[in-house]
Amino acid sequence: MAKQKKERKFIAMDFGSHSTRIYIEGLGIVFDEATVMALNTKTKKIVAIGNEASKLVGKINHSTRLEYPFKNGVIASIDILKDFLNAALGKYQDDLVGAIMLIACPLSVTNLERKALVELVKKLGAYYVQTEDDVKMAALGAGYDIFEPSGILSLDIGAGKATAGAISADGVISYKWTKVAGNALDEEIVKYIRARYNMEVGAVTGEKVKINIGTLIKTKNPLKIKVFGREVVSGMPKEIVLTDAEISKLVQVAFGNLTTLITGVLEDTPNELAGDIIRNGIIVTGAMSGIQGVKDFFEDFFEIPVKVAKNSATAVIDGAVLYKKKLYQLMEEKIENKESLYN
Repeated sequence: MAKQKKERKFIAMDFGSHSTRIYIEGLGIVFDEATVMALNTKTKKIVAIGNEASKLVGKINHSTRLEYPFKNGVIASIDILKDFLNAALGKYQDDLVGAIMLIACPLSVTNLERKALVELVKKLGAYYVQTEDDVKMAALGAGYDIFEPSGILSLDIGAGKATAGAISADGVISYKWTKVAGNALDEEIVKYIRARYNMEVGAVTGEKVKINIGTLIKTKNPLKIKVFGREVVSGMPKEIVLTDAEISKLVQVAFGNLTTLITGVLEDTPNELAGDIIRNGIIVTGAMSGIQGVKDFFEDFFEIPVKVAKNSATAVIDGAVLYKKKLYQLMEEKIENKESLYN
């Protein structure tokens, strides 16, 4: 078995609505790009993938369409996902064949969808594939020992979904998830700009506004950003300056929804584990954790320790890589118990 492990590459994947990250043993992160591809509407051939396809958002004509394999934390189409993976892993086919693979999956992905994903990757050449919950991988990647029988609450705030999970002894004991996450806040910002300034902007602009001036705290000096769009009635180009105060309420509402999410998890968590969480606290990961004031916001609300991961954007893939030893252990146990590796 030891010889077999040396011959087979370990690969870890993190699929998200916004970004996909792929790690290959010996090579490191080989793909860290947007989860989107552009297709020619006539030939159905891929025109661009990842970040190059993302640049086309809001700029395509009838001859090109954008396809998103993941939307709001769920698989939009297994066929689209297959094409996306083939393109992303095309030049790493030799590494993929016979590989032992871990896929970090959102808890919003059903068991049936996970099985379909596993079968898809096996058809691409992998030897053994296992899925693990992304919120658990995020906690591991952020530096927590998820294997200890001591609870922590992991909150991963991504683009298409946010998930809160009580983690203990390598398991997710209770969890809640919502589609109201980064993308939803972007959309609210777009709606605000239209209503307040009679100006049309796209989701990409909404995201830029969120990243640059989104905050949960009152800043000493106003945060400002120039926003370009077009006037609703005339269609003429228009420019405005937005401040953090203008979108403050939108940010507060978005994070208020997350307190409801966390409260739901705590209510579903056994008393002893809930006690652990009160002592050990909450670890926050994901793109939205970068908004100013996240730590203070949740600590003030729940009165328990909160840590925002330094590697918040990569915590899931970092955790998936760290899970390698446990994955091999689980695989060996299946072999010893004469269980199928292909279930």
